[in-house]
Amino acid sequence: MSEIKIERSHKLGSDEAKKRFAGIEAKLKERYGVALEWQGHNATVKGSGVTGDVKVTSDRIAVVLRLGFLVRPFAAKIREAIERQVDEKLV
Repeated sequence: MSEIKIERSHKLGSDEAKKRFAGIEAKLKERYGVALEWQGHNATVKGSGVTGDVKVTSDRIAVVLRLGFLVRPFAAKIREAIERQVDEKLV
């Protein structure tokens, strides 16, 4: 199983960072068919061939995605798209 890890610092506070991540969440669902199930400031990511976690703190966001066999060929594209969105919305 392939894994994507993305971590970024921010100065938004946890509530604002989570709110801004909502725009990224919509694109993830649209492009990759994944859904996030939030519990406070942490989310579980589930989709066809993708699982993972999102953790939002007052000064940091961490995204970890585990890609199944069929999704692995798209790992670089997925990483690039998420990094671009996180950098635009949170940093």
